[in-house]
Amino acid sequence: LKHLTLVLLALGQSSAFRGHRKHLDSPPSTKDEVVAEEQYFDQVLDHFTATDGRTWPQRFWSNWDNYVEGGPAFIMIGGEGEANPRWLTYGQWSEWAKENGAAMFLLEHRYYGQSKPTEDMSTENMRYLSSRQGLEDLGHFMTAMTNTYDLMAGSWITFGGSYPGSLSAWMRLRFPHLVAGSVSSSGPLFAKLDYFEYFEVVADALDTTGPGCNLALTEALKTVEGIVGETDDLEELSSLFRLCEPLDGSNSMDVMSFMELLVDNLAGIVQYNGFYNEDIFSICAIMTDESFGEPMNRLAAVNDVLLGPDQEMCLDHTYASFLSLLTDISWTGEGVGWRQWIWQTCTEFGWYQTTNQESGVYGHTLPLEFFEQWCQDAFGPEFTHEMMEKSVAASNIEYGGYEPSVSNVVFVHGSIDPWHAMGVLEDLHEGAPSIYITGTSHCADMYPDKSSDPEELTAARVRIGGLVKGWVENARK
Repeated sequence: LKHLTLVLLALGQSSAFRGHRKHLDSPPSTKDEVVAEEQYFDQVLDHFTATDGRTWPQRFWSNWDNYVEGGPAFIMIGGEGEANPRWLTYGQWSEWAKENGAAMFLLEHRYYGQSKPTEDMSTENMRYLSSRQGLEDLGHFMTAMTNTYDLMAGSWITFGGSYPGSLSAWMRLRFPHLVAGSVSSSGPLFAKLDYFEYFEVVADALDTTGPGCNLALTEALKTVEGIVGETDDLEELSSLFRLCEPLDGSNSMDVMSFMELLVDNLAGIVQYNGFYNEDIFSICAIMTDESFGEPMNRLAAVNDVLLGPDQEMCLDHTYASFLSLLTDISWTGEGVGWRQWIWQTCTEFGWYQTTNQESGVYGHTLPLEFFEQWCQDAFGPEFTHEMMEKSVAASNIEYGGYEPSVSNVVFVHGSIDPWHAMGVLEDLHEGAPSIYITGTSHCADMYPDKSSDPEELTAARVRIGGLVKGWVENARK
């Protein structure tokens, strides 16, 4: 369950869209931009052990350009990758900060980017990484900023997209005396080991382009599975899909990793539909174009498009390659946090995107056991199915799953985003509404308005802005 990374890996190898596509896309850079100066906050290492007084430097940024004395404080919550200070002048929350005279903060999540609580990421040290510790980090930070800058008490508005969208909702649950309101964009709230619903949404999204796309994909994947299962000579298949080294059909983990890449490429396009050059329509246009040959050849053509025209670029499919990322205990500091995020899925959330759909639309080569093996290989044999089931259940008990006991939270989801299946899609009550936007993808509401945006998306942003304004006004009373 790896992150989306659109930056192709060095040395002519690519993980393409491999794995978890939860990482929020960064704002674009501009020629004359002035990026906020990074700062560090003395953060508590273990919020749940009173006798442990150790601290560590947590990175954050601030923007006071819009602040009016007596105004609220807005905070963008960092997630499962390096935080990007460009968010302090970008996106809808920046517009709402101007409208409400808000101070703006961005706090990087512990264990990601340059926020390194421990010497390394040994399994022993990973015990300090959890959403629970992350929430306490936020509460501790917000309290300190309130006192340091004499901010209006209880005026914080939290923002986050994807996993930080979950944290945003949970901040209002955990710290209602600090947080006046929370915007939870595309945040999955229900923890679940076998997240087979993910690819059900992918299939539904691709069906909106016409009936032929999924039919061709099903046939293509079935053909690939048949070739892998029936012959030892996989050089032609390896060449067709531009693998960095020949596929070893006797290595079940390599075979499953290869199949995972093929379906993850499709899922990444769906989740971020509309953000990049390729979208569900262009991909399905290839899959339904018989001039490319049989469905398997069309899938290979899709793979070519995603890898790009550089023929030196290849698909790094081996499990050993991925495992080397999961077992690297050194701090890299940049990009996505592979070992860290997988730790969180193993210990808190699951969200493993299996092919256990009844329809079998994308085959059946990705069982839950494949993903559970990641946890055991990266962190130890004690990560059994039973242990992980208990951990996931504990998260739902802690946070409330689909029905958190919150007010002043808005849950925003797009119908094309496969993560919406784990989110709140209907109003919990008047004070905790859900906004479900037809035809939009992951975190679309967080980005600036564009003339090409559907009316429903534009209206959603207006409604969210109104809710934020109301929360601020109530905090001032």
